[in-house]
Amino acid sequence: MTIGIVSLLSAGAGAAPLDVPALDWQPRSDWVNVKTAVAPAVGDGATDDTAALQAVLERSAGKTVYLPPGTYRITQTLVLHGTEVGSAIIGAGRKTRLVWDGPAGGRMFWSDGAAYSRYIGLTWDGCGKAAVGVDHAATKRFETEVSHENEAFRNFTGYGIRVGNEQKLATAEVVYHNCLFENCGAALGFLTFNDYDNTIDGCEFRNCGVGVLAHKSNFYARNCHFENSREADFRVTAEHGCSIRRCTSEGAKCFVIDDNFVAPLTLQDCQVANWTGPAAVSLGSPTLMFDCVFTGAPSGQPPVRLSSGKQKLLLSNNQPSALDRLVQGASAERIYVMPKGAREGVLASPGEHFLRATEDVSGVVFDAMREFGAKADGRSDDSAAIQSAIDAARQAGHGAVAYLPTGRYRVSQTLMVVGTNYTVSGNGIRSGLVWHGKAGEPLIVVTDVQDVTLADLAVGNSDLGAMNHGDDIRVSAPSGAPCHLTLDRIYAFGKYQNAPDKHGIHFVQLPAGSTVDARMVQGNLRMTGCGGANLLFRTSYEGTVTLEGAGREHAGCIGFLTRLTTASHPALRVFDNQSVTLSDFYVENSEQVAVLAGSPGQDPGAVTMQSPKVGLRTDNPILDLQNYAGRVYYGQSQFYCQPAETKFQSAGAQPLQLLMAGNCWHQTHAAFALARSTALTLLGNSGADDTDGKLADTAGLAAALDDLRRVGELDHTLGHTQP
Repeated sequence: MTIGIVSLLSAGAGAAPLDVPALDWQPRSDWVNVKTAVAPAVGDGATDDTAALQAVLERSAGKTVYLPPGTYRITQTLVLHGTEVGSAIIGAGRKTRLVWDGPAGGRMFWSDGAAYSRYIGLTWDGCGKAAVGVDHAATKRFETEVSHENEAFRNFTGYGIRVGNEQKLATAEVVYHNCLFENCGAALGFLTFNDYDNTIDGCEFRNCGVGVLAHKSNFYARNCHFENSREADFRVTAEHGCSIRRCTSEGAKCFVIDDNFVAPLTLQDCQVANWTGPAAVSLGSPTLMFDCVFTGAPSGQPPVRLSSGKQKLLLSNNQPSALDRLVQGASAERIYVMPKGAREGVLASPGEHFLRATEDVSGVVFDAMREFGAKADGRSDDSAAIQSAIDAARQAGHGAVAYLPTGRYRVSQTLMVVGTNYTVSGNGIRSGLVWHGKAGEPLIVVTDVQDVTLADLAVGNSDLGAMNHGDDIRVSAPSGAPCHLTLDRIYAFGKYQNAPDKHGIHFVQLPAGSTVDARMVQGNLRMTGCGGANLLFRTSYEGTVTLEGAGREHAGCIGFLTRLTTASHPALRVFDNQSVTLSDFYVENSEQVAVLAGSPGQDPGAVTMQSPKVGLRTDNPILDLQNYAGRVYYGQSQFYCQPAETKFQSAGAQPLQLLMAGNCWHQTHAAFALARSTALTLLGNSGADDTDGKLADTAGLAAALDDLRRVGELDHTLGHTQP
């Protein structure tokens, strides 16, 4: 998808409410247009388009279905069965409406195990009759890495989107980006086990009963705005950790109702005003809350209430600042006040909105098959055709698109991406690049780019077969000038492979001032000598993350928001005392979480991690610290059942601070085997006693929170600040 200039609007007094953007696409050659299908839909708001739309869905498994501007009246549930991966349904944003005219209590759409599916630019209206807008209830196959983007859900008596109702297989790793929910019973409902790793980013919730309902499932919400929730903006009984970062709320009965007791919760930089219930936040989980501001209490009561007698609460830089004005019945035995740090939150008002009302997707399209003769049959050499499409888009600029339709592209020469202001994109995971060139050479080289996007491509992905190339994508800036690159839904090598040094996306010596905005990527990620650059991985899945390179600069920031890894050994490798921050680092069925290493004489580094779940299939150490110097913070993490003993070990003479705060051990316990050079601080954990003094290392704790703030600043700047 072409990513152009966007604007972030403010819905002030007298302004029209924000809506999702109108998307003025140039339709792609492999999209199936419902208005020109064999039995076309009409989209006039009067004709029943149910049968026409369902026929297209059944004939187009694994393809992209396009709904041009119009109002599509439906009277029965539309169904997408997951027989093929990579399906997409794309509309024109607020100009494509699907309206319900079926029986009361119906559901408009059922996704039955459609893995790697995309839903973009659709407005769903239940008209006060339908109970559910989109139902993710998998019976055919495990449904993973799904995205909802630029969609609106209005007037549903039950759920805007429901996940897990009567499911046989799970739906996990779903991203909800720039979506609007209005007048729903519950906007988003995650109902059962294994529906994990839901990312909610840049969404708006208005006049719903509950904004986000998480029962057993977990989520990461950031940059969202809520208005007038009748029960709560968030209702949480999650089995694993959740986070709520940079969210704003006005006029809700309650901001958060948390009835969970085994999984940590993080509230970071939230602004809440004019709630109507007895508390703005009701907490049961071990919780870290920092940089949160509460104003307009209805009765003078403190905004925070603790519902569990054993709960531990970590606080830093909240407003009201006085403990007795912040927490009802504050008990010093359960509350830990952490130091403020050098940075603060980025939100200025509870009225801040994040929904993008405009997005430019109208760049001219250069089709590698239609215009340059690519075959995409897996047999013909398509190198020259793809490169010609890329070069044409580069020369055109202004958001032009080099487009690779669905297919398998045989590549024998490294593809070169250079220049300014264009996009190279495919049709999702079904647009695959397969290497047939010399061993060890990179498949794609991205060099000295400005405002260039790579999107919706499978590059060297293991599902395409074994290959002998080097990096899937190598990104560098040999000119020394800062570069700017966006990656969105790039599927590289690494999922379930346990091969951290093979293929993947490699960032090499990016100079200070460079920016990489990785909105969604899959696979191994390696950063060599990039300490001066800003690299933000908003959502990333699978493979191993590796940081390396001595002589690093400290001006940049390498940060991860949503990060999932399974079947890796380890999930994270940090060499040469490099630094990284991972705020929602979910590790499951891997052999190890992290190996951190350094050498004498190298500058000290800092690693900050929060893990909503850690569950290993081995008894390897969770952390293996090999002469790493500096600071390691492991906080707000859940160590879940396996292994029975979570081991943390260090070796070497380099001075190291290991801080563990606000963690929860569930059916497991901690064991530490640390070198004398390692100073351990345990603070406010459930399942591990505090070390001497509640704040044994005040500077280290403050610095760790500043790491999380710095990543939040970068996320806010890249994703939610008007250019």
